[in-house]
Amino acid sequence: MRAYCASTLPFSAFQLTEFVGGLSQNGVSAIELAQSHFSEADPETIAALREKTGLRFKSMLSTVAVDAPDGLEALIEILDTAQRLSIPMVSIASGGKEDVTAGEIETIIDLLKRVTEAAQARNLTLMLYAHEGSLAYNLERTQHILTAISAENFGFYYSPYHFHRAGDDPVVALRTLSERLFSVYFNCGVDSSTGSEPFWAPEMDFRAICQEIDRVGYTDEIMLIYLGLQAKTPRPILEGVANARATLETYF
Repeated sequence: MRAYCASTLPFSAFQLTEFVGGLSQNGVSAIELAQSHFSEADPETIAALREKTGLRFKSMLSTVAVDAPDGLEALIEILDTAQRLSIPMVSIASGGKEDVTAGEIETIIDLLKRVTEAAQARNLTLMLYAHEGSLAYNLERTQHILTAISAENFGFYYSPYHFHRAGDDPVVALRTLSERLFSVYFNCGVDSSTGSEPFWAPEMDFRAICQEIDRVGYTDEIMLIYLGLQAKTPRPILEGVANARATLETYF
């Protein structure tokens, strides 16, 4: 059985103490903290939760665009938080837009290099994720950034959904970028396009994607981000994560 991580982003309305125990009880061994949780956390609370639940606080999710006003400073502050909380990885967006100019691309890459250097000085790893609407929205752009930034602490956070949205083959994307692969995540929850669950874009070939994950040798936790529920308590989201984990296991 694979090991699993869960994003706390879907739990933004709740305190960590309200749901992390439930994640541990539902087969999750690590978590990725969203900003609503890491911005309010202190080292003592995180240490106590580690001890109580056995969860690995694996990473933090940043949605800050490095090219936004004060974006660089905001990302440096997030790195300082990760260091303070003893969380070794930060997942980051590329910034920019899909229709950026060549000059804007190079400016953003220079900014990302500065963030990478700051992360390296703090002994932190950065994971770049592809996302529609940003500079790194497809395989070509993601590959361009990774080629330009060859630092060992700067790698790739793979989600098949976003490459599918960009018109790329998710299997080809993973195969192409596998040498820089640091982590894997699946978008799940209620698909706004189809109303289906547990995974977005159910038309994707999940079995082929999972086979490629195995083929490239990735054995670390797979992160699940379960969105789309307007829940009044953590329970429906916890149940959704457990359902997604069980379903994904059938594809491996």
